[in-house]
Amino acid sequence: MTATTSSTPIETARTVARNAVPEVREALALMRLSAEVDIGEVIDGHGTVSVVLRSGDAYEFARWARAHATKDEHDLHGATKQAG
Repeated sequence: MTATTSSTPIETARTVARNAVPEVREALALMRLSAEVDIGEVIDGHGTVSVVLRSGDAYEFARWARAHATKDEHDLHGATKQAG
């Protein structure tokens, strides 16, 4: 019989964040962006991933995100900015 292990919600949140780190690193490497990527804190029950980019790479990332966002995403962001 296999022993089952249970984890707390905080441990689960950290595990999810830990598993996301290599994915984020790979995505940034594909974009040829150099970044420090690590597990962040658990906030409101959600694990976080910390990404530190040099300022030039941050602008490049922002340009890439804007260029790849769909029209619906652009519209949603515009509505969110106006409401805030």
